[in-house]
Formats: sequence, structure tokens, C-alpha cells
Amino acid sequence: MQFALDFTGRLPVTVQDGMKRADDHADQRWKAIFDACVLAAARKKAEITSDDVLAELEVLPGAPSTHNLAAIGPAMKRAAQMGILARTDRCVRSRIGHKNGNLHAVWVSRYFRPVEA
Repeated sequence: MQFALDFTGRLPVTVQDGMKRADDHADQRWKAIFDACVLAAARKKAEITSDDVLAELEVLPGAPSTHNLAAIGPAMKRAAQMGILARTDRCVRSRIGHKNGNLHAVWVSRYFRPVEA
């Protein structure tokens, strides 16, 4: 996927550059499996955050890791570019204790289908 800077002002160029560098240096196996976990979370819930994706990753046996979790943002954007997610204008605090309540974007799933009872 081609990297392109967004000059709309939503994210400063320095942040976009940092996200690109984090994505470029992320473990390739982690990226592939994290992308699959985004889809898995998107199929289960109408709205997700990166916490939901991390929950999917954590239950995998032998789940890979990457040295910098800043690569999560680019993965979520990649999922939006593929049509899996759409970003909302909302943020929520992380539910994961060691993340100290960091703000996470809320994403709408385009793959969620309620389970028929």
C-alpha cells in the first residue's frame, strides 16, 4: 500500500511520519496476524477499538509481538482503507490496565453481522 501524507489537518505530518515509521519497522508476522485480528473483532462487534483487536490477538496460542505498539494505529487505518472499518469522531479510554486510560478511536465495523437467535 502506498504511503501518502494527509494535509487535511486531522493528524500533524510529524504524527503521520511517526506512524509510517512504526508500521515500516513492525514485525511482518505480527502485522499479518494483527490485520486478521482486526477482521475477527470487526465481525463480532458493531463498533471496536484497538482494545478489542488486542483481545483477539492475546487469545492466540504463540501470538507474535512487535517492539512498538505504535504500529496499531497504522493497522487500524489499513483496515479502514480496505473497507473493514470506518472511523468515527469518538474516542474512549482504554480498558487495558497498563495503558493507563489512553484514548482510542472508535471504529464502526463494516463486517459486523448480528448472530441470529
